Amino acid sequence: MRSSIFFAAVLLAAVSILLSCVNDANRDSVASVTQAQQSGQFLQYVSAFNGLWTGTTPADGDAATRITLPDWLPRSSSIQLRISGGAGYVYTPSSPGLYAQLMEDTENSSHFGLSDAAGINTPSGRLTRPGFIPAGYVVYVR
Repeated sequence: MRSSIFFAAVLLAAVSILLSCVNDANRDSVASVTQAQQSGQFLQYVSAFNGLWTGTTPADGDAATRITLPDWLPRSSSIQLRISGGAGYVYTPSSPGLYAQLMEDTENSSHFGLSDAAGINTPSGRLTRPGFIPAGYVVYVR
């Protein structure tokens, strides 16, 4: 009787460990897909934003309503687009893995960076952070 209770407890522990491993693997897969989706969405906004520079520099201000996104891509309130002094910025709050995914997708483009209190950190160095971009954001600088 005692051996069957012990065997049942060991079996239950083994099943619990296996289920935990499966959950971890699924969680990692979901996180990876989410990062890829966020990166792809951000890059679609960057592409549409770059389309504003056809011939002349667009006027300063909010550019969110001036871009044309693909029909299948809904607008995101978390992605902001702004033109200031002839420079363009697309920025969104940073989330785990987003910047790393963008770096992978763009082969470490120096146009992308992370904002902090002192500036925007890109692969090619620190840029001045405009006051309208908060710290802790992923930023595309044109």
